[in-house]
Amino acid sequence: MVVVVKIQKIILAIGLIAYALLNTTTNAQDRQGLLLNAALKLQNDNNVLRKVEPISDSSIQISPDIKYLTLTGKHILAFSYEGEYAAYNDYSELNYDNHNLSLLGHFDHSLKIDTEFKISYKDKIEEPGTNNSASSLIDEFNQTDKKQAAAKFYYGTRKSIGQLVLGIDHSENRYNNNFQNYRDVDRNTLTGTFYYRIAPKTRLLFQASVADYNYQIKSQFPDQSSKENYYLAGVEWDITAKTSGTFKIGYQSKNFEQDVYNDITGLSYMLDMTWKPNTYTKIKLGASKMTRESSQQLTSAFITNTYSINAEHAITPRTKLKGQYTYDDDNIVSSQNRTDERHNITLGINHSLLTWLNVSLDYKYIERSSDFEIYNYKANIIGLSLTTNFE
Repeated sequence: MVVVVKIQKIILAIGLIAYALLNTTTNAQDRQGLLLNAALKLQNDNNVLRKVEPISDSSIQISPDIKYLTLTGKHILAFSYEGEYAAYNDYSELNYDNHNLSLLGHFDHSLKIDTEFKISYKDKIEEPGTNNSASSLIDEFNQTDKKQAAAKFYYGTRKSIGQLVLGIDHSENRYNNNFQNYRDVDRNTLTGTFYYRIAPKTRLLFQASVADYNYQIKSQFPDQSSKENYYLAGVEWDITAKTSGTFKIGYQSKNFEQDVYNDITGLSYMLDMTWKPNTYTKIKLGASKMTRESSQQLTSAFITNTYSINAEHAITPRTKLKGQYTYDDDNIVSSQNRTDERHNITLGINHSLLTWLNVSLDYKYIERSSDFEIYNYKANIIGLSLTTNFE
């Protein structure tokens, strides 16, 4: 009965959103004012909680996307809300509603000086298996909320010989169930980046970032509070219509307040590259080596290596094939050292039914293999989606 009521509410929400969409097309076309989109998804997952012994279930999800943008001279103010409401067929305790609200302001003060401010609140679930914990003891998704306030100062523009960007970021992460509150953490980050143009569409960059992680729960276990630093150099390019991207490489360190944890030092890098060999094919390459916070008590943060490829190919003007592969390996140092490897494969097809409505069919395969069997899982997910595309 609970699931039926939930589905009825979702169907009602779809109707209201569709009605609003048909009455806001004018604003959407010039991109100012109110812009509404939504997605409806039917999904079957044969290992919903990512356990060694899987349980399967199907779900229906509605995802409204509301944006409001206004211009005052050269200044931009934007509000956005992204939601996701899900109802499961067999396990109603897995039902959830995610909310992501943000307010962004971009202010053009002069020919050389810009500032940017953002505040946001995100209430969401944490997908099982994406952290370094086993899912064997949970019967519902971890519920989290994150508050964030960030600001950037720009001196110079992207067309300048040199540009300086300073950023400050404060975030508060809270875990609300499954006895996860020992992971509650506040993070303060200060980042400075200097760009130097060496060609019309190529810039060198030099970046330094310092972050302070302050865990809130001081229990019988030593908390994982730490200070994290990155010192990187790299290049940003957009050489032709075919290739663009950013590559950064350098040194990272993470020093814990408690001696029980192992400090981390060494190489760090990040690659984000897009290649368009022709007008109907796009390929994105990604790679990184960075630290991740541990979700287990008495276990240090760890290094994760990530490599990804994402491809899209239009077989007709209205039909597109897509595929993605991501590989991660986590090198976890604790009393029982282990390495986890993740493989994430997605294949799908997207078709434009109308200029404003797309239908997608996707298949996803996820696997984690570990030195310890309790962390292993495999999952197969099939999803059918309808998504509006008002711009």
